[in-house]
Amino acid sequence: MDSKKRKRLEAAGWTFGNAEDFLGMSPEEAAYLEVKLTLAREVEAQRKKAGLSQSDLAAKLKTRQPNIARIEKAQQGVSIDALFKTLLALGLTPRKIAAVL
Repeated sequence: MDSKKRKRLEAAGWTFGNAEDFLGMSPEEAAYLEVKLTLAREVEAQRKKAGLSQSDLAAKLKTRQPNIARIEKAQQGVSIDALFKTLLALGLTPRKIAAVL
């Protein structure tokens, strides 16, 4: 957004911030969420790079396709453990996972 538009909106009473401010997240909570989102994006990227569908990956992990969809979107209830296990199943090493972060 250009500065003129921002100034005009602020003059009209609008305020600007980020999702962390809006949701009242602590810096730690925001960092945790960013880690989850980064890992989830990497799951999807690695799955596609391997030429696997969500169903293929689900079969490899002995789970169901909807669970893979939830993992790739880092939905509530998806643990960091699940994200790590999925990336490991896709062939990433701990060192490669750390490089993603």
